[in-house]
Formats: sequence, structure tokens, C-alpha cells
Amino acid sequence: MNFPKPRIYNKGLSSDFIIRIESGHGQSVKGKIEHMQTGQIHSFNDFLELLILIDNRLNEQGCPQSDTELRSFID
Repeated sequence: MNFPKPRIYNKGLSSDFIIRIESGHGQSVKGKIEHMQTGQIHSFNDFLELLILIDNRLNEQGCPQSDTELRSFID
């Protein structure tokens, strides 16, 4: 079985996260989120808390940046 090669992250320039879901159903998702740039790990107890953690981190970094391509699902 061939596994994909792991991605290599540039810790100085990324806004990437690793999200580990430990348990949950619907909005009661529980797990941990790691910010790749800083290596900080935070626990979350529901989907909204996960979104707030991501939003806070992106706001701290000044995202979206001027070179960020914003995408939309609406044509």
C-alpha cells in the first residue's frame, strides 16, 4: 500500500492547522487543534469553539493577507 508523502510546512509563512478529533457527534465534537506556525495546541469541546480558535489565530496573523486568494462557493 502506498501512502502519500507528508507535507512539509514552512513554519514562518503558514496559517495551517492540524485538527485531531477525539470524539463527538454533530456539534459536540471534542479534540485538539495545533497551529503549525507556532506549534501551540489547544483543546476544544464543540464545533463553535474550534471555529473561534481558528478565527482568533487568523486575526492575530492579520489574515487574510493581501496576497491571499479568497474563494467562494457562490457563482
